[in-house]
Amino acid sequence: MDPVTPRGFLLVTYPRTASHLLLKILALENQPSVLRCDKDGYFFMPTVGPRFKTAGKHIDEWTKKERIMIMERHQACFNSLQKHIANGEAEGKNLFVKEHVNWLIEPVSETKFVFGKESTSESPWTVQMSSNQTHSSSNETILPDEFLILWHPTFLIRHPALVFPSMYRTTIDLNSAEKAKSDPFHHTEMTMHWSRTLYDWYCQRLELIGRANPRNKTWPIILDADDIMLDQSIVIQYAERIGLNPDKLRFSWDSMANEEVEKMWKVEKRMKSTIIASSGIVEGKTAQNINIEEEAKKWKVEFGEEEGEKIERWVRAALHDYEYLKARRFRPQD
Repeated sequence: MDPVTPRGFLLVTYPRTASHLLLKILALENQPSVLRCDKDGYFFMPTVGPRFKTAGKHIDEWTKKERIMIMERHQACFNSLQKHIANGEAEGKNLFVKEHVNWLIEPVSETKFVFGKESTSESPWTVQMSSNQTHSSSNETILPDEFLILWHPTFLIRHPALVFPSMYRTTIDLNSAEKAKSDPFHHTEMTMHWSRTLYDWYCQRLELIGRANPRNKTWPIILDADDIMLDQSIVIQYAERIGLNPDKLRFSWDSMANEEVEKMWKVEKRMKSTIIASSGIVEGKTAQNINIEEEAKKWKVEFGEEEGEKIERWVRAALHDYEYLKARRFRPQD
């Protein structure tokens, strides 16, 4: 992919970060410079099903069948993304692709995160891109370094005191309160570790490139969901930065018709519940003046004492990474 035109923009998110709101505002369907794809990304969503079968399980305990199935699924997803890139190049259009960061993390890094850095000696997994590809030790994704560096990355973040209880509610709604208590994905989802480490990886790599190519000095970009909801100028300037027409942005819209909602599958309907019922940015969804001690009391009432304490621990553990990233977020005239 040519680093100037067309360009690839990667939106790195995690669940409940208001990514659907950001995409609604950007209105990519009205941006002729962008080649859209189904769901505006989520190429690696098909890995979730197979990974659920091994979630919470040490990689050394995976069966040969599980290893083959999961590696083949990641490779197929990667191939689909590569095809989209080729189509963008052929049409001379930019790409804007959204992916949840936890879907990109390779299994060895997950095992080390859950069970400890010294818990396995296995080498990191990497999808196949070329015969001379590399995978640096600080790259915790399943993607080769050479592929990651092709993209102009944006990291979307949101306060964990809003994200984690929302994720927990979603688990309850889609499964049950009992299953939520032991959901194996929570160990790797209720964290901002993956966003932080991938952001740091990009900073280090793009600094090297930036010395030869000044265009890259503005990357990676961090967007905070609060800023998207409170300050239109942030989204306008961001749109300009990624080559979108700011006149095509949309800050109000018609709520989705019931007929359209009924066609959506259960998970999508739940994950987009706020945006489906809205006609614009909904007030009261930001972390302004949030008090974790007070919120924790509410979580214990809503989810029970033990689960409320669990959510509080996750939130407090993620605060350092959140504040680190927030301090580096995109601001007007950056």
